Amino acid sequence: MLRALLIASLCLPLVAAAQQGYPNRPIRLIVPYPPGGANDTFARPIAKKLSETLGQVVVDNRGGASGVIGVSLVTAATPDGYTLLATSGSLYLIPLTLKNPPFDPIKDLTPIVAAVTSTTVIAVHPSVPADSMKSLVDYGKKNPGVLKYGTAGAGRLQHLTGTSLSRAIGIPLTQVSYKGGAQALTDLVGGHVNMGILHLSTVLPHIKAGKLRGLAVVEDHRSKAYPDLPTVSESGFPGYAMPEPWLGFAGPAGMPPAVVKRINAEVNKALLEPDVKAVLERAGYTVTPGHTPEYFRDLANRSYATYRRLVKETGLSFQ
Repeated sequence: MLRALLIASLCLPLVAAAQQGYPNRPIRLIVPYPPGGANDTFARPIAKKLSETLGQVVVDNRGGASGVIGVSLVTAATPDGYTLLATSGSLYLIPLTLKNPPFDPIKDLTPIVAAVTSTTVIAVHPSVPADSMKSLVDYGKKNPGVLKYGTAGAGRLQHLTGTSLSRAIGIPLTQVSYKGGAQALTDLVGGHVNMGILHLSTVLPHIKAGKLRGLAVVEDHRSKAYPDLPTVSESGFPGYAMPEPWLGFAGPAGMPPAVVKRINAEVNKALLEPDVKAVLERAGYTVTPGHTPEYFRDLANRSYATYRRLVKETGLSFQ
């Protein structure tokens, strides 16, 4: 926090100058995970459209440490609008699972726009003899310790979901952490792990191709992109639900309001473009245009409070 405030104060003259004629150089959009994952799939079509209105927007994948490396680059950047973050609710969870978190997402980031919501799917490799949550539980009880689920990173919302789900359905589930959703997906399709708790955008093509079997979604409602999948609650575990994942754009703390307003307007405009909307919806996202920075700030605060409660209830930690 103190580091972010110091950087912001030292950079005020540069920020003021940057507001004049913004943008006048390329914008770096940091995706804090490797290519091919949910954040990357979300960010790229929007960045491509923004390049038509804001000049060049370069996607920079900086995976590692469950997103900490990429986020830390943004929180340490000059808050002039030229370094942005493709963020998600999971990034607001990570500091709650670390003993010495390097950033505070509420204080060290400027919320710009919440752009889409997503769905989290429980999927299994075809080698698992289960086509429903009940049959998965039966299999897990007969074979304790056999179910190993891949996630896009330790301490992310998918990890919290697995911990919570294990308690709710009464069988042990072992998390296997990857640097991003794409790597987790590769091992799931390859059978190196037999279960995944991943974004629908990551697993949907493989479910449709028969390479994976979708069992349920963990939120309290079915996905519009794939309504055939029931919720966990509908699958024999009434009342179980996890917070709906969301993704958006943020920047370092202290960004000029005029720059935030400009980026917010351009992203919302991009979300209304038929080609962008179609790409995102095909990937399993629900596009949510029109949100203000203030809405995003409230959403982040609510998510942070919810995650704090769930971490306390489950005892989740990855240190």
